Amino acid sequence: MIIFKQLNIIFAFYLTGEGIALILPFSFPGGLIGLFFLYCALSLKWLHLEDVKLLSDFFIKYMAFFFIPAGVSIISSYSLIESAIIPIIGVLILSTIIIMAITALTVDYLVKRAEHD
Repeated sequence: MIIFKQLNIIFAFYLTGEGIALILPFSFPGGLIGLFFLYCALSLKWLHLEDVKLLSDFFIKYMAFFFIPAGVSIISSYSLIESAIIPIIGVLILSTIIIMAITALTVDYLVKRAEHD
């Protein structure tokens, strides 16, 4: 019964996000909006972690399974991607390096700030 309660809570936030995404004048993923609202509800203590912990632990444990459809889509669209594979790999490598550098600089800044305080 606890699983159904947690599933209803998560679906309620998801569907709320999808509803808001439908009325926005621009395209934005409803799942992210719902996730943001769930984060806000947890941060503001409107919702307790125990209210969603069991189901969210399950989703995190099996997260790789949820990426299978995306991987299959990429593989089935390989003929479209094949002509631009070099630029795609270049962008992936460059964006990875940029994200790693930004993360390193942010962590360095936060560690120095924590030591200073």
